[in-house]
Amino acid sequence: MNHADLTQSSRVARLWPLAAMLVILIAAARTGAEEEGKEQKGKDAVSPEAAIRATAQTFVDAFNRGDAPAIAALWTPNGSLSDDRGGVFKGRKAIEAEYAALFKQFPGARMQVAVTSVEFPAATMALEEGIAQVVAEHAGPLAASRYTAVHVLEDGKWLMATVRDSDIQLPSNFPRMQELGWLIGTWEARSGDVTLRASFRWVANNSFIQREHTVRQGGVVLHSGVQIIGWDPAARQVRSWSFDSSGGYGTGLWTPTPEGWSIESHGLLPDGTPTSSRDFVIRVPGEENVVGWRSAERTAGEATLPDLREIVLDRVPDNR
Repeated sequence: MNHADLTQSSRVARLWPLAAMLVILIAAARTGAEEEGKEQKGKDAVSPEAAIRATAQTFVDAFNRGDAPAIAALWTPNGSLSDDRGGVFKGRKAIEAEYAALFKQFPGARMQVAVTSVEFPAATMALEEGIAQVVAEHAGPLAASRYTAVHVLEDGKWLMATVRDSDIQLPSNFPRMQELGWLIGTWEARSGDVTLRASFRWVANNSFIQREHTVRQGGVVLHSGVQIIGWDPAARQVRSWSFDSSGGYGTGLWTPTPEGWSIESHGLLPDGTPTSSRDFVIRVPGEENVVGWRSAERTAGEATLPDLREIVLDRVPDNR
């Protein structure tokens, strides 16, 4: 802020009372301006804790865009990272390589961080603690860890000197469901202008699999539905719950077979007519990109329905 210099003239004695008053007013104005400037400067200055929390957000932003060099730059040149598997990575180059490998294995991985505390054992040292969660497709259940980061102030910038992670076990039925993990993805079958498309994805911390399917003829959706597949603790086996666009619904008990899975299905049509069938998910040994499905022993009320021939679906390539 610029201030004009105050000058006085001794030759104009009769103006002295006015000049004296002017001096007082200008001095008061200058003092007020200086105090206002100090107050504004205090508002503009970033507190050390705010700087540490900003670093955490910078880390998350870099992680979510898969930027390994930007992540490594948040460490001191000789900083270290200790992961929850016991691995130790020293120096920016090693840390960058570790994150680059992670992003290559799990493209599109996303992180969320909750900073739980920031303490300052010394003026140039900060101790940050928090919880981090990572979501990555095909990576199993949601990963969570507690972390402790030691920051040091170097050349006016807070950098991480050491970071240590410890795993947090989150409840999940994934171990009971992982045999069906090969279905995750999108599958398609075509016959003339009719297309069946089914997409499978993990939900609820990989305790369940959600399947969505559509049958289209040309650009018109003839049928669609949603199915949830998960472990039924009462039956002690895999069960599915299905809902279709006509208003019908059903359940199925899944039993593993040498060829894949047999599903004993029961349901209701929109008019209340009970249905049943034995459906089969057929897996070709050693083949991850083809799956078969057929339905037999079909009934609707008292009527016996013909079997449905096998449908072969091909995996739709992931274009990411």
